[in-house]
Amino acid sequence: MPPHVGNDDDAVGSANRHKKRNAALSCAECRRLKLRCDRKFPCSACVKRGCSAICPDGSLTTGKGNRFVLANTEALHDKITELSHRVRELEDALASEHAALSRDEHPLLREELRRIKNPLEREVVPEQPKQNDEDDAIDAVGSLSISHTGRTNFYGQTANSWYLLQNEEGETHEDDVETPDIALPGDVPWFAHAFPFSTPISTAVVQVRGQLINLLPNAAEAQRTADCYYSHAAWMYDPLPRHQFDETIFSRIYDAELVTDHDPFESHRLAVLYMILAIGTLVDLKIRSHDPLAVQYYQLGRAALSLDSVLEEPSVPAVQAMLLMSHFLFLADIDGPRWTIMGLVVKLAQSIGLHRDSARWNLDSEETQKRRSLLWETFVYDSWQSLTFGRPPSFSMAHIDSKMAFDTSTNSAGQIEMSYAAWKHRFSSECLSVVHDQVFGARPAPYPTILELDKKVRNYYVPPSLQVPGFGGTSSSYSETEAPSVQLSMQRHIILAIKEVTLLYMHRGFFARALEDHPDDPLGSKYGQSVLSAHRSASSFVALVSSLWSQHKALTERHWFLFTHVFSCAIVLGSIPTRCPTMGLARSALQNLDCAYELFTKVGETSRAAKVLPVLKKLRERAHAAMADAAQQTASGEVSIPQRRESGPIDPLVQRDEEEVANLSGKTRLVSPKASSSGPYSPSSSSSRGSKSPTAVSTSSEAYTPFTSPGVFSEPQLHPHINTINTMNQQQHHLPQHQLAHAQQDMSMYQMVAPPPQQWAHGQHHALPYMQIQMQVQQQQQQQQQHHDMTYPMQSQFQTYDYAMVNGMRPAGGVYGHPNLHVVTQSGSDATMSPPVEDPDAPWRNLFAEYSTV
Repeated sequence: MPPHVGNDDDAVGSANRHKKRNAALSCAECRRLKLRCDRKFPCSACVKRGCSAICPDGSLTTGKGNRFVLANTEALHDKITELSHRVRELEDALASEHAALSRDEHPLLREELRRIKNPLEREVVPEQPKQNDEDDAIDAVGSLSISHTGRTNFYGQTANSWYLLQNEEGETHEDDVETPDIALPGDVPWFAHAFPFSTPISTAVVQVRGQLINLLPNAAEAQRTADCYYSHAAWMYDPLPRHQFDETIFSRIYDAELVTDHDPFESHRLAVLYMILAIGTLVDLKIRSHDPLAVQYYQLGRAALSLDSVLEEPSVPAVQAMLLMSHFLFLADIDGPRWTIMGLVVKLAQSIGLHRDSARWNLDSEETQKRRSLLWETFVYDSWQSLTFGRPPSFSMAHIDSKMAFDTSTNSAGQIEMSYAAWKHRFSSECLSVVHDQVFGARPAPYPTILELDKKVRNYYVPPSLQVPGFGGTSSSYSETEAPSVQLSMQRHIILAIKEVTLLYMHRGFFARALEDHPDDPLGSKYGQSVLSAHRSASSFVALVSSLWSQHKALTERHWFLFTHVFSCAIVLGSIPTRCPTMGLARSALQNLDCAYELFTKVGETSRAAKVLPVLKKLRERAHAAMADAAQQTASGEVSIPQRRESGPIDPLVQRDEEEVANLSGKTRLVSPKASSSGPYSPSSSSSRGSKSPTAVSTSSEAYTPFTSPGVFSEPQLHPHINTINTMNQQQHHLPQHQLAHAQQDMSMYQMVAPPPQQWAHGQHHALPYMQIQMQVQQQQQQQQQHHDMTYPMQSQFQTYDYAMVNGMRPAGGVYGHPNLHVVTQSGSDATMSPPVEDPDAPWRNLFAEYSTV
């Protein structure tokens, strides 16, 4: 049995335990930081850290910026509360006083500043909203067209609808243009063909330079043509101001004896002169549009650039000449090579350091000004062209530090004024470059970013002198004492046009998404703002171009790019009444669509307008029909509200309509062109341009002109009946047997009326003489007659014989160089067969495919 423990022992144990409980503990701050505390309060650790006032029971808590606040000190919170009340009283007093003076909010009363007086426990850092990229992402990579020959074209989500239409049809040739029957001497044509990869022999350079000088017009005619350029073309892009042209180009060539030694600067200056003559001829309103002489000057300018390779001898005149070349192609509506040439211009500009400010090298002020102006003109052209093609720009603002070439000023009313050049340089660098990177980049921008940039573009400052009266909120304080010049009028309209086009292409994809997701109420969708913006920009642009055309008809028609954007606007406007006839904007959109259609009917008779009109006519008829049906249903009380298709079987007509609107945004699409693309070894598909056949130009060994008929403006044109035959071949497998014989008989009749091959012959120096080709054609025709009764007539397709073969080698052709002529014959090969338009496996059809098949 254990011994009994007395009461004395219990008392001793209780005292020991009580002594341990009363021992000093570490202070609260040392416990928080896990420091050794000496338990002499205030402890040495708190004294060193400057917080002895809170030792031992208080503690510090971290705040913003690693600051410390006394979390447990009541006096501190009382002080904060007192100061917060004082701030609120001062804000109320300031708001009351400021309200009597102005309706605008005082800058010190912004909401973010008012939050300063909030207590600490109420100040919560807002979480960054998670961007729902999947919801805002628009399937808008663009349209990629790959022909059976491998020829490929890409147009991005912002591409002009005109280019999407051409991409769908697979046509890359331009208008039929007569070419001058002028035989150029010696090696000049081959120098023009060699550009830009030219390595000429030095002895030939001197000879060809002399020939190019002899081919110049007289001084009076050259001066008149230069006046046309600076009056009707340089108002938009001006890489070479008039005084520089007179001093460094014209006087150097015409007023003095041009030294014909090997000097690349002289060759490039000569190219500048020829390019200005070419553009001046294009915009000469006293002669017909696309006069063949413009092509003559253009080819001579290319030959001058080839005398000394721009790749090996870059210079400021070379950049100017090539930028002028791009401008020529722009006005001549030649789109294929223009993009590539402009890329070369940018690389040449960078290779001579134009993107860095020239003052850093202590160049004289005149040279510095010239380099700055050329840099920003190149930048603007590249940026605006990128917007039209839907492709990325070549310049990046992160690598440019060149100062602006033109300054701003202040008028008598205190408003900022600037020239057209100063405005476009600033708008493109400060605003449009941001849009290119954030809106049109590979990564889709979230919708709030689109709306923010919409405000940036829409509110970008335009000086009163550059505003169009009656458009865009013209300043009422600005008044003119005399009518504006033609150049100023064109510049004013272009400033508003580029802003509206930018806004249209920014919202076009979201506009299509709203119509697709909410056909009953697009304005009620999350993209309703894009519907309003797209409608407003499209309507404004149509009215703007109509106004400009009414003032300067001839000059406006020489700038066809304006009408291509009208076509884009018409597609957007026509989609509203077609898809949403009961929508409030439908009637206004239909009226503006009618205005666009009437504008195209009034412009000069051109093949381009002829291509657009059937598309707009069909769209207009559908829009009017949809509106009429909606009005009839409203009158009968049976209003049918369009609903989005969720699932189940798809009506082909409904699917077609949905795909049309989807393609407005440049939706991801792989195009199978409806006609054979004009490639290096295949003929160009004919169109509805006309039936003019090219004429042969006799040449000799001393005067060989490889860029004559059918024209450098276009790929070689086939006879108009060829497309009909090709279409009949593709459709014969759909015909009943009793109709097959009639189709084959019609095809043979078309062959009989086709022009003889000698009309397609290019000259006498080609590898295949005419008689040999004629025999081959006859043999092919006999073989075709033997196959008339075959079961599979689709095996009969057209092949081409290339007349551009010289010693077994074929130069690159097309608009960029020289056209390659072809003879169309019959063959048993099916290599050029195109897929039927009705192919059910095609995942997408372009919006314009359905419109163009009328």
